[in-house]
Amino acid sequence: KGGIGKSTTSSNLSAAFSKLGKKVLQIGCDPKHDSTFTLTHKMVPTVIDILEEVDFHSEELRPTDFTFEGFNGVMCVESGGPPAGTGCGGYVTGQTVKLLKEHHLLEDTDVVIFDVLGDVVAADSPC
Repeated sequence: KGGIGKSTTSSNLSAAFSKLGKKVLQIGCDPKHDSTFTLTHKMVPTVIDILEEVDFHSEELRPTDFTFEGFNGVMCVESGGPPAGTGCGGYVTGQTVKLLKEHHLLEDTDVVIFDVLGDVVAADSPC
């Protein structure tokens, strides 16, 4: 659980893969939305917050509205999630992946790293 360096580990993996020439996408799945902080040096808004602003009309969004470039070109997205202990983050992660697919952002991605509440997960693209 918290405090054992999952976000640091996922960020280090993202940075390492990018240094190997891979196009990397890191998706933070934590209500604190700080998974990508070490890559972007800022707190980025969550996909759910951004979708809420457009009344969940994802067609109104551009990729630059919800993706942020981090260290060495790593594409960073924060899905957000419910406060710890109040629900499952699966919905917001699913909405994030759906949005990424709608905007064809997974097609040229080599590695996708999810920093989820319990684990760090890496997947070969496409998702």
